[in-house]
Amino acid sequence: MPRVSLSYDNEQVAAVLEEIADLSDLKGENPFRGVTYRAVARAIRDLREPLRTLMEQKRLDTIPKVGPAVQEAIEQLLTTGRSKRHEDLKAQVPQGLLTLLRVPGVGPATARVIHEHLRITTIDELEEAAQSGKLRSLPKIQAKTEENILKAIASLKRRTGRALVVDARAVASDMVGWIRGRCDLQQVEIAGSLRRWRETIGDIDIVVAAAEPGPVMDAFIAAPEVEQVLARGDTKSSVIAGRGLQIDLRVVAPASFGAALLYFTGSKEHNVHMRGLALKRKLLLNEYGLYRVGEENGTPVASRTEEEVFAALGMDWIPPELREDRGEIEAALAHDLPDLVTLADIRGDLHAHTSWTDGRDSVADMAARARAKGYEYLALTDHSVGLGMTHGLDLARIRARTKEIEAANVALAPFRILVGSEVDIRSNGQLDYEDELLALFEVVTASVHSSFAQPRDVMTKRILGAMEHPRVNAISHPTGRLLEKRDAYEVDLEAVIQVAVRTHTRLEVNGGPERLDLSDAAVRRAMDVGAMLVCNSDAHAVEELDQMEYAVATARRGWATKDRVQNTMPLKDLLLHLKGKG
Repeated sequence: MPRVSLSYDNEQVAAVLEEIADLSDLKGENPFRGVTYRAVARAIRDLREPLRTLMEQKRLDTIPKVGPAVQEAIEQLLTTGRSKRHEDLKAQVPQGLLTLLRVPGVGPATARVIHEHLRITTIDELEEAAQSGKLRSLPKIQAKTEENILKAIASLKRRTGRALVVDARAVASDMVGWIRGRCDLQQVEIAGSLRRWRETIGDIDIVVAAAEPGPVMDAFIAAPEVEQVLARGDTKSSVIAGRGLQIDLRVVAPASFGAALLYFTGSKEHNVHMRGLALKRKLLLNEYGLYRVGEENGTPVASRTEEEVFAALGMDWIPPELREDRGEIEAALAHDLPDLVTLADIRGDLHAHTSWTDGRDSVADMAARARAKGYEYLALTDHSVGLGMTHGLDLARIRARTKEIEAANVALAPFRILVGSEVDIRSNGQLDYEDELLALFEVVTASVHSSFAQPRDVMTKRILGAMEHPRVNAISHPTGRLLEKRDAYEVDLEAVIQVAVRTHTRLEVNGGPERLDLSDAAVRRAMDVGAMLVCNSDAHAVEELDQMEYAVATARRGWATKDRVQNTMPLKDLLLHLKGKG
């Protein structure tokens, strides 16, 4: 029987508050109620401590916009797992209207009109109505709206429902920590697609070496984050844990740990290729070891470590990020695997934001955290003025921020804060700042933040034009995608990569877990043709500087090497490269 979890975290509470806002709007209540609940949800996501702590210390009313009604809803969620306000609204709003809001571009008013006239409550029904032209006959819905709804539904259907790697890693790390804390184990490792750092994760695999599996399985199914036990066996157990993720735990004998870790890490294609390679050598590879054919019940040729198994096959050890059957097996056999960039190679971060625009923390706090990470430099690239929602910098504020950075540099030397900007590429292709303002920055990264639906040729021309500008050092999140939320805009990425090579413009691998943009496949193409990359966190708070780990992991999946990642350079070399784009 599924467990009822009352341990709502900040994200779960925020999600319910947002749904209350949606339901309130769908019911036609005062729109300020929805605005308030959404504002509180955003504030909760920005908190640096658990809501439960604030409740216990009677500090919930310190969260902006939290009044008695919102506070009551939060307390009910934290103590009972339900909110009376939420339940009442769900009972009053026609079933299925919330489903329509999942379609980007369908707001509460549009959803109400569609439901009132056509009684539509499912996305399939909405798609059928749009395809048959029924929507455009409704009040305030035009043919263009109908067309956009069809595009949005197509995009929605392309989503996988998989978890972002950051969420899966948090759940897996908690489980590994729990098991380690209750069992005396030397070998507990995350495996599967999560060990390969895929951008989205279907389920989580954990491999444990233990002589006695029983206590490990007992600890596993008793973990506080477990919501449902799917199966409990002697060597494999499965549960549903936090965020609805399935975790499969496999316990093997210590002598088989390396073979098991190898077996449960590679993609299906990689593993098939590996087993075929073994058979050509009259060997059998499985999760227990590498055996001579016909001696599967005997002593394995290799099994204890991954390195032993790879070596027995005449191969170099393959980094987990590469185990996708994209040429890594051939390279390992030829002893020609790339020397992948590592997190330790990173000397600084060239894309981060402060409270001057849409960041949460000050110049000093961001710089102090970057220096504490061992960096030599940090570029603060607050937004340009045209992006109104971010409170972008005008000339007066650019100068004021520069003075603050100069003072911080004196205090933090030899660490260096670089004066930077994330400059918007407007829909007409123009940069958001004139040349005389761009000259005020040491680092300029250009980005698209609007008009995502432009035709492919228009969007491509827009980005290529920015790359031709001598002051633009890099293009940030070059495809604009938001994983599981928004498709990449239409752009000729091959042309972008080719022009990046010619103009010496760096292409960013953005570490925001919802972006990871460029993708691993695009990084591989950039590596093939000689483009330079830059791995950035795109941090909007001190803790988000740690997102560099995801940028580097994505770059590694694309076979990126240290010499092709700009911010592995020491400060002295970096400054030379920034002038004239290197």
